[in-house]
Amino acid sequence: MNLDLKKIYNALDPLDWLEANTGFHPFTYEAEILGDHSLRLRVIRKSRQIGITTTICHESIWKACTSNDRLILIVSPSDRQSKEPMRRIQILVKANPKLAAMVVSLNKSEIDFNNGSRIISLPNNPDRLRVYAANDIYLDEAAHFLNDEPVMAAIRPMLIATKGTFTIISTPFGKRGLFWTQYKIATDLKGVDATVKAYDLYPSTISPIITQEDLDREKPFYTELEWKQEYEGEFVEEVDVYYPMTLIEPCVNLWLANHRKLLERGAIGKSYVWGIDLAKQRDETVVMILERIPKSPQVPQEHLAVVHIDHWSQMDYSNQIGLMGELKKRFPIATGYCDESGVGKSVMEDIARTLPGIEGLDFTIKSKIDMVATLRARFESKTIEIPNDKKLLMQINGLHYKISKIGNIIFESPEKGRIHDDYLWALALASLAAKKPQLVVTDLFTTPGEEETEEDED
Repeated sequence: MNLDLKKIYNALDPLDWLEANTGFHPFTYEAEILGDHSLRLRVIRKSRQIGITTTICHESIWKACTSNDRLILIVSPSDRQSKEPMRRIQILVKANPKLAAMVVSLNKSEIDFNNGSRIISLPNNPDRLRVYAANDIYLDEAAHFLNDEPVMAAIRPMLIATKGTFTIISTPFGKRGLFWTQYKIATDLKGVDATVKAYDLYPSTISPIITQEDLDREKPFYTELEWKQEYEGEFVEEVDVYYPMTLIEPCVNLWLANHRKLLERGAIGKSYVWGIDLAKQRDETVVMILERIPKSPQVPQEHLAVVHIDHWSQMDYSNQIGLMGELKKRFPIATGYCDESGVGKSVMEDIARTLPGIEGLDFTIKSKIDMVATLRARFESKTIEIPNDKKLLMQINGLHYKISKIGNIIFESPEKGRIHDDYLWALALASLAAKKPQLVVTDLFTTPGEEETEEDED
């Protein structure tokens, strides 16, 4: 029997195999991760855009194609996010005729090979995860898992049964949750357990293709809190944070995993409350639409649920108001508030004509206190449901407060002069508007005070 030793060696070494089969030429830190493929626990603290998701996609292909009957599980914070690793994996496999010939079936979440190995990419739903017995588990963006305890409860038995590998990857999101806990475990075991390793891959300029000039151009679009976590890899503590994650998380509806899961059209007989935060300087205009769900035998307390989010940037107010008018046809306005601070009288007059039911609200110390206190009361009573939207969660969690010299409470985002809190204030405006008396719009295409025309009747 003649053994092809070179072929065997290449199969055992991911770097040579990947170069030959997927054309992957990893950077130094990516090669280090691939070289540690057999470790029991890897915790990768990283900054954005440095290629780690791509690295684990390549590693997954290597493991699946060079091992028989191997089950590899990639878990992401949402259904939408879980489709991206699988998309990349399938593109890479299809690009090589030899690898493509190994595929026996595939869909948006799974690829099966003729050696019995499978790669499955799923959202962090514990009920869907617990049916598997994976040999290798990757948690991507694990700091943004909001149901991390049930996820870990589903994963631990798998790893015990298969003696598998566990890789946890994320940008930091506060000193809390699964990612922070596992990172601390890995750093504490440095020099104690050779099968466990923590990686510190930040800032983003660690990638040879990202320059400081690139980051300087990007930085104005982020708050200081977002920047420290996303691009500098910092675990930022929640000091003087008005909405801590422990308050927010119970109100996150995990089925509203991304905007695609939100509604595109309302329903007759529902009450929709709008909050509009108009863009100033570099901000976005954000329209947040909430359904006001009344108390009933099935619903013990009246509560709010975010059902639609729209946002626009670098667009004239006239065009934005036109888009809002189109949106009104799909989500008739029961009531709502729009931030009128600094936008001019003519803009608010146009909004009043186009969006009957929307009132202007000037942002003062008092009105801000009313808004944030009303929203906080919703979170505390768990009478609001929000989607698992990263930008929304970071902006809510990013609101800081301080006490002035005369005893007033002042709210601000982490960095003065570059405030990105439009999602937060749109939500707060809608929450405040929901305190108005209940109003149901019975005609889906007609709003209060707007008479039907003959054209509408046609």
